[in-house]
Amino acid sequence: MTTAATDVLLSVTVLRPDERRLLDALRSQGLTARPVLQPDLAEVLAAGGERPRLAVLRNLSHREAIGTARRLEQAGVATLNSPSAVEVCNDKGLQALLFARLGILHPATRHAFTYEQVHDIATEFGWPVVVKPVSGSWGRGVTRLSHEEELEAWTGGRESVDAAGKLFPVLVQQYVEKPGHDLRIVVVGTEPVVAISRNSDNWRTNTHLGAQVERVEVSDDMRRLCAQAVAALGPGFYGVDMMQDRHTGEMTVLEINANPEFARSSETHGVDVAGLYARHVAGLLESERPVLAV
Repeated sequence: MTTAATDVLLSVTVLRPDERRLLDALRSQGLTARPVLQPDLAEVLAAGGERPRLAVLRNLSHREAIGTARRLEQAGVATLNSPSAVEVCNDKGLQALLFARLGILHPATRHAFTYEQVHDIATEFGWPVVVKPVSGSWGRGVTRLSHEEELEAWTGGRESVDAAGKLFPVLVQQYVEKPGHDLRIVVVGTEPVVAISRNSDNWRTNTHLGAQVERVEVSDDMRRLCAQAVAALGPGFYGVDMMQDRHTGEMTVLEINANPEFARSSETHGVDVAGLYARHVAGLLESERPVLAV
């Protein structure tokens, strides 16, 4: 196997329908593109080999994605998204701090490093609150606590497997009542290309928990918040999650995903996300514009 003449390296944990579509779309742009698993990176990173012009990161594991991005960065390989963007997107705590610093609307969120701090912040915010791990996907570990008794149950269960508190910090967030859905806006480069509403009776509106997808128009509020997100992280490929307070109507950014899935939802909304992504990559390579932030 050789890296010579490779335009785009697609770093993956496993080839899912999303990555297969992206590979096909890149090749349809006349680009040479090949997927690599983690063991394949040994050759890519070895001294003396010709580097790919660009690497696209589609690793499922957050740890794997960050490690790959940083290693490619030091090897001089441009990545989409940038390593710093990948790192921030894979840590909800870093995102909360970034949003607060830049004035991007986001539910009130605090870090807690002990069980006592979780209690104190929940009391300060008022019930209910949402407690979530700083890193995770598909709603795993995200818990809504409505009163002291539920916090005691959460604490007891967690202490039984983490008495020393090694899994801290966690985030404590003010609970915002949604109108039965949240929103996912897919950004390619700097442009929001499609918005979907994820509808569910469950307060967690993840598609992996059964939420139904419906295409909606990209509103001015969505476009404005996406522009702020891109300004903070740099151009790339993102899934920007937003929600609207059903009582005030205020729209906030919940989190940003640097590795959003698109294959299944594309069948519903009809937008060729893989094709748009590939055209963006082809445009970057054709113009020789810098595509990394190192």
